[in-house]
Amino acid sequence: MSVLEPPEPGSQPKPRPDPAPQKSLGERWRALLDPSGPSAARRVQRGQALARRGSVEQLQLGPGSVAATVAEDRSSPYRTELRWPVASEAAWERAVDALRTELRFTAALLDGAVPTDLVEALIGVGIGLVPDYGQLETSCTCQENHKVCRHVAALHLAAGLLVDRDPVVLLQLAGRSRDELLREVRRGVGDTGAFVDETVDLSRGLEPAHGDLDAIELRPAPVEDPAALLRHLGDPPGVDDPEPLVRLVERAASAAWRLAAGDGSEAADEELLLAELRAQRMASAASLAEALGRDQDAITEELDRLFEDGTIMRTGSGQRARYRAASS
Repeated sequence: MSVLEPPEPGSQPKPRPDPAPQKSLGERWRALLDPSGPSAARRVQRGQALARRGSVEQLQLGPGSVAATVAEDRSSPYRTELRWPVASEAAWERAVDALRTELRFTAALLDGAVPTDLVEALIGVGIGLVPDYGQLETSCTCQENHKVCRHVAALHLAAGLLVDRDPVVLLQLAGRSRDELLREVRRGVGDTGAFVDETVDLSRGLEPAHGDLDAIELRPAPVEDPAALLRHLGDPPGVDDPEPLVRLVERAASAAWRLAAGDGSEAADEELLLAELRAQRMASAASLAEALGRDQDAITEELDRLFEDGTIMRTGSGQRARYRAASS
């Protein structure tokens, strides 16, 4: 039946197959050698065993290149390399333009992630983070007459383990490190005054929730570097020394984490006190109370308790007492 003809009476339309799930970057990298064919399967398996045994050493990553030594025995390591063409400068310029118009991509990179939609957007401007097998060139000093020898397979798997742990390395392999790419995005915004208009239409109100919000399981996690975004964006206008702002962000993030983790307000107050004490290096109860907006007597009691616990150190007594964090 032609696609233009109507279905016969009583017939049921055939369901469309579900779209194939998109592969992660790690899966795409691991599948890179699949087209090498069944004749290479044994060599690939032997190479993977070498990699798992720790035979891959001195791994080096560069634009369009992964190289290492592979030692089956310690006396005769082989120098092995994978090479492929890197993206053109014009393609990277298009990628930078795409990043400027999608704040979520920049946020993902700042978080050390490369989501699938970013991968597809880069492919759309001519940048494939994982090369095709046909683009791949290999070399190995073992002199085997195969494009994929066991040493190449070992190198491939070792690089794949890096990709699994940190997919951002594929940007470097494609020609730009994450930091370089973010600097180019920021420089372009500063030069052109470009911005993203994310106007939200609130005229229709909010959509109703379709379930019990209390049933949503929250899994908070501490941020390794709360001030990372501030550092990447650069110094705020009119600010010569951003370090006090950085400390404020770190203190606020620390207190927020303690509250989110369920330690309660007392633990958060203690964390803020310790953070302020570290910021002042050597402080009195009065200076801490003024900085935190709290009662001086309450601060003194808390400092005395922390001193008894060994968390902080104290010199002098009474009004002359000065405190500092034990770890500073």
